[in-house]
Amino acid sequence: MTDKGKWKLETSLTYLNSENSRAALASPVYIQTGSASFIPVPTEIQENGSNTDMLAGTLGLRYGLTGNTDIYGSGSYLWHEERKLDGNGKTRNKRMSDISAGISHTFLKDGKNPALIAFLESTVYEKSRNKASSGKSWLIGATTYKAIDPIVLSLTAAYRINGSKTLSDDVKYKAGNYWMLNPNISFAANDRISLTGGIQWLGKQPDRIDGKKESARNTSTYAHFGAGFGFTKTAALNASARFNVSGQSSSELKLGVQHTF
Repeated sequence: MTDKGKWKLETSLTYLNSENSRAALASPVYIQTGSASFIPVPTEIQENGSNTDMLAGTLGLRYGLTGNTDIYGSGSYLWHEERKLDGNGKTRNKRMSDISAGISHTFLKDGKNPALIAFLESTVYEKSRNKASSGKSWLIGATTYKAIDPIVLSLTAAYRINGSKTLSDDVKYKAGNYWMLNPNISFAANDRISLTGGIQWLGKQPDRIDGKKESARNTSTYAHFGAGFGFTKTAALNASARFNVSGQSSSELKLGVQHTF
């Protein structure tokens, strides 16, 4: 959370590589931009599979309304290149992916009981399958944590609701809703360096076009680890890696900077 009257600038650069083998139904690849936020990137049905590189730049701003409530917003830009494994071509594109706004509130502070923070956010702008929309996606979730010096145990749970939208050819498209669970452990090595690690589970319902399934329901499990370094009391650098344990074949590297003013 951000102190009352303070601003926090958050920026990150995320690289993801994935490989899809031949499949009857194509499932989207998810690139993570926030603690519970993802950009879904649709993949096409491939005869011989494909290898994909993605780069997402995210810029966010958070403001402390009170000591317990924050409002925030962020935007992400996506670069994407997909190469067919049989060597017969590749595709490239870049686009503004989404702009979102949200609110978070601390209901319980860490003490006798674990802390509890709930959050709600919505997309102000979102573009997928070459169609822009607003207010079609909502994310609701909560984080609970308990500090046992020098360790912090936490659990984040979130649910993403995606509404139906009409594409340029009058086709009704609905991205699948998803659940996310993320147990995590953090360790303060000293007053400037912290280490983190955890497991992330993602369960997604099928995408639908005109009510018909375009992809299968799928689940994925990831392991992730990272490190943070505080340059000053108001600025910090963090780096993390997330890689597939089961489900989708992908790996992700992320570098982020935070500054409070």
